[in-house]
Formats: sequence, C-alpha cells, structure tokens
Amino acid sequence: DRELLEAMQMRATATAGDFTPQDAGNVLWALAVMGEAHGTLDALIDNLEESVLAVRDTLTVEEKSQVHQWLLSCELDLVPGASLRSGVAHVKEEMGEECLEAFSGQAPCEPRMRREVAAAMGRAVSDVDIEQQYIDKRSGYSIDVL
Repeated sequence: DRELLEAMQMRATATAGDFTPQDAGNVLWALAVMGEAHGTLDALIDNLEESVLAVRDTLTVEEKSQVHQWLLSCELDLVPGASLRSGVAHVKEEMGEECLEAFSGQAPCEPRMRREVAAAMGRAVSDVDIEQQYIDKRSGYSIDVL
C-alpha cells in the first residue's frame, strides 16, 4: 500500500538521526526487499546513507550483511546506462567490501532447492548431496547443483 509506505518514509526520515546500527540495517534491508532501494524514497535514503556511515564501526556482521543486500539491490534496480545515486555509491565505496565479506562469511542456510528435492524424494536433507557449487563474487550468493 503506497500510503503506508509514504507514512513509514515520513516517520523514518524524521527519526533516522536516532537510528541504532540495527535500525539502519533493518530499514535498508526492508527497502531492498520491498524493491524501494533506489531512488523512490530520496529523503529517507539520504538520511540512511548518512546514518549507516556514521555507525559503520559498530555494525554487527548481520547488519553489514543487510547493508550488502541493500547495496546489491540498488545495483540490480538500475536501468541500463544509469549510475548509482551519489550517497549509495559513497556507502559502497566506503564499506562495500567489508559488507560483502560479512555476507559471504555468514553460515550458509540450507538451500531451498535442496530441501524441496529432499522432500520430493522422501529423504533427509543431509542425504541430498551438492554436486557443484558456484559462488558469485559480486553478490556473495551461491548457486548449487544437486
């Protein structure tokens, strides 16, 4: 609902200066998940960019992972020929590598495909072997061949 999103934007924009590292990470991740990571909520995104850089030294691995997902979403949402907004580019330049490392270093979750294959075969997930795994260096995501 667009009205709800706009109301949330106004509230978050007004309080972004008081965000904890967890708050900033959560909001950036939520914007990425909602497909609002780039350009549509300019005032909020500007405040969040400043906030995340201000608290960067206190971000946990999970929060850095959320920032990585937001940065990746910003890149994926670009129309061909467009460039990242300056604040997003600044966050990526300042902390993109450490956020990718945080995301890539987290314990992997059980791939959904592996769970679904195991269920279809009536077998335990641990009985379904991964034949090959590819990890995309830019995103940190893995692609598994079962």
